[in-house]
Order: sequence, then C-alpha cells, then structure tokens
Amino acid sequence: MTESKMNGTRRAFFLRGGAVLGAGVAATATATALLPGALPPGADRLQELQRDLTLHQDREAIRQLHLTFTAAVENQAYDTAVELFEFHAALELSGASAAGRTAIRQLFATQYRQQLGPVVHNAYRHSPLQQPDLITISADGAQATATFHCEVELSTPLPPNSTLAQMARLQGQMAERHWQVGRFEARYVKGAGGWKIAALRFT
Repeated sequence: MTESKMNGTRRAFFLRGGAVLGAGVAATATATALLPGALPPGADRLQELQRDLTLHQDREAIRQLHLTFTAAVENQAYDTAVELFEFHAALELSGASAAGRTAIRQLFATQYRQQLGPVVHNAYRHSPLQQPDLITISADGAQATATFHCEVELSTPLPPNSTLAQMARLQGQMAERHWQVGRFEARYVKGAGGWKIAALRFT
C-alpha cells in the first residue's frame, strides 16, 4: 500500500469514527432530555419566574381585598363587606366581635348600620410614617397572613340624656369622633372563587 493510500485510509477512519461519536453524544443527550423529571434548559428559571408572578398576583389580590373591605365600611356598604368573608370567618373591630359570616352580618346590621355599638369605625387613612404592610403566602399558595397599618376614625355614641349630648345633637353631631393609630391583623384562604377573609382583627 502506498503512503498516500495509507493516509487516505486513516482520514476516512477518523471521519467515520467522529461521525459515530457525534451521533452517540447526540443520542445520549436526547435520551437524557426524555428521562422522567428531566427539564429542558431554562425550564427551572421559567418555573421560578412563574412562581414569582403568582406570588405577586396573590399579594396584590389580598391587598385589593383589604382595600375593598375598608372602602365598604367607610361607605356603609356593609352587605358588600360581609361577602368578603369566608363562611366560618372571625371579625374583631375595636371591641365589636363576631364569629361566622351570619354573625358578622348581624354585627354590621346593628352595631354599625344602627349605630348601636360602643365604638364604630367610620374611616381609614394611611400615613408615610407608618410601617409598611406585610403579606405572607403559605408554601401551598392556599393561605396567607397580613398586617396592614393605618389610622382609623372611631365614633363613640353620645350619652342619650346628657346636656352635652343634647347640645351636640342640635348641631347635627350624633357621636364623638377621634382618630387612632392601629393595625389590621388578617388571615386569608384561597378557594375556587379567589381569596376570602378568614379572620380580621383591628388592634
């Protein structure tokens, strides 16, 4: 065999060997990608971004739920406020408390709508000096807790027979009002219809 033929044979061998090796590596990579639980490149990052997006959407939904509640109380839309609670929810607002949505409805119908409670929430406001809100979502995404800082305007009915009360009523004032700093401590549950209030307490 001449030297040129030998060199050509060697080149052909290495070319064939390289092709076989390349095909083997490609086949191994394909098989690895098809293994149970194996994720394509970038899938982990995509799942992480999806989790972050879901957490952001849940926190925003809970924040909007709380704002809907405070707006309903301020506007005396108590039926709207009641529907924000899940069936077995608990509510405590400056001494007025109720357990279960039926009892919460009764609380708003009497102590608030008829102004029969010793203390009633009239309005809420926020200050830049207050601590930031805190919302924590559970690992399974089905429950959450939150703390919302605010100031509340409290209304205390005037004594019925006092001279001061009679003078105040002549001027259209039915209760003594003042602002108080406090916070809402809340617990939420997520169902098919979205987030609902499971417990809400103002301190």
